[in-house]
Amino acid sequence: MLTPRCPTDPALLEAAARLANLPLTPARAAELVPSMDGVFQLLDALNQAALGETPPAFAFRANWER
Repeated sequence: MLTPRCPTDPALLEAAARLANLPLTPARAAELVPSMDGVFQLLDALNQAALGETPPAFAFRANWER
């Protein structure tokens, strides 16, 4: 079971931008909160998919050319 995600707020986005060494003003961080909430909701939905024994994509070997 996944732990609940912490709420997205401008301070969280500013901290993430600092970690990535990206410039982000406080005003822009506040504008991005709704968009990032949508992105995180999509990621949460993907994390809940039951993949079973599906191998990661890097394990796929396409041998069409010989």
